Parts: sequence; structure tokens; C-alpha cells
Amino acid sequence: RLLFCTTMAKSSKRRPNNTGSSAKKQLQQTLAHANAQSNPLAALPSAFQSVNITAGDDDAPSKTNGTIHYYKSPLPELILQQCLDLFERNMGDMYKKSEWGLDMEEKRGELLHEDARFLIIILEDDTADNDAADADDNEIATAAADSSTDDIIKNTISPKTPQPEVIGFAHFRYEPDEDSPSSTPLSPITYLYELQISLTSHGLGKTLMTLIELLSLQLFMTKVILTVFKCNTGAMKFYLTKLKGYDVDECSPSNFEGGDDVEYEILSKRIGRRRV
Repeated sequence: RLLFCTTMAKSSKRRPNNTGSSAKKQLQQTLAHANAQSNPLAALPSAFQSVNITAGDDDAPSKTNGTIHYYKSPLPELILQQCLDLFERNMGDMYKKSEWGLDMEEKRGELLHEDARFLIIILEDDTADNDAADADDNEIATAAADSSTDDIIKNTISPKTPQPEVIGFAHFRYEPDEDSPSSTPLSPITYLYELQISLTSHGLGKTLMTLIELLSLQLFMTKVILTVFKCNTGAMKFYLTKLKGYDVDECSPSNFEGGDDVEYEILSKRIGRRRV
């Protein structure tokens, strides 16, 4: 199974801010504009907001659909908990073996950060929806024979409604590139904190990354940056070979003396030019 991990503690060491006042103002405006978006997916064709999933064997394939939703923090509790569960299933063992260890309360705090933005893939269960609808119709018809309208509403409300199932998510934030060389002005970037998928081999990870890049370009970000455990060979292969344009970032520890012993790499892709 292909596992994704793009979240690690970011370095607390920050370079001096050599950005001039005019450029700094422009940076702040760009980030404020990006963070103010309620649903930037709406500006993209509807085809970018759904995925098709085929399961089963060649003789009897089954198809289902997933929808992609944009969220600003805080996530609904039901969605948040599923994201945390997916992260722990995919990455728990790797974190336990790392110098960071696994701290799910800290992870919850990251996902609840006020600047956190999300793309969430929700599985649509058409069969469950139809079964639930049929059951509700039958229940309402039976209840209508000897119950008041208030009783019908009370007895047929949401408990049987299928709950949303998260099959993938990306957590990212729009930030200044504080790890870039001190000789260059700060620029707005998209930092991908998390990419987690439960159903692999369906192109879900690539779909989310494509959307993140499109949104970043649309909102005048200059790069997408992420962090990957070196031991997570599936994720390293995904970013460096299956996706186009990603490479080890200039600020990654492996570019510095002693960096070969660090557990992670910082990868990035330049996606646009600075707005003037």
C-alpha cells in the first residue's frame, strides 16, 4: 500500500526578514486574500470536484463516486476524527519509530489550527442512499396510517442517514516561505502538511495534488512545499517520479553538512511567478 506522509515539525529556526516594506505588504495581502477564500474550488470546472472509483474484479467491476470538498478550519468533528484515524492507520508506525514519536493530541491541534485548509474526498454510497431512502419511505408510509405529522418527523429523522466516509484528505496552509535563502525576499507558498489516502491505485493522491497546485497558482502562491520521511519510499517515489516538477528543496537538510542523518527530506515544486 502506498503511504503518504507530508507532516513533520517545521524548523523553529527562522531566517532574518529582508523583505522590503512594499514587498512585505504585498505578501501580507496575497496571503490574506488566499486565506479569505471560502470555496476556491468553485472557480474550477466541476470535473475537478469529483472522482470515480472502480473496485472488484474485471468480470464484475463495481463503481462508486467520491466528491471533493474544500474546508476551512475547524473541520466538523465527524470529519476531523476520520482524518485523524486515517493518519494514524497510515503513519502511526512510522511516527512511533521516528524521533518525533506519535502524539495524536498534537496532530489534532495541527488540524485545528486556524490557518489550516483542507481538501477532503467523501465517498458517495449510492446503494446505501437508495436503501436508506426506501426504508424511510416505507417507515413513513407505515407511520402515516396511525401517527401525527410530528410523530412521523420525530421517528424518521436522521439516524438512518448514511454518514460521510473520508477516503482521502490534504491539509495545507498558505504561508510565507521562511526557509528560503536569506538573500531572497519572502514569497507566499503553499505548505502541504498532510496527504493521506485510504484507497490507493485510484489516482486520488494525484488528484488532490493537482487541485492544490491549481489553487496555489490561482491564488498567486509561488511554490508547493512538503516534508517526507526518507523511509517512506512509496511517498518519495510518488512525489519525485509520479508527479512532475517536484525535487529536493534547497532548504532540505540533505543539502547541508550532517543532513544525511536527518530522517526527512523537504520537497518542493515551483508553480508560478511572484505577482507584481
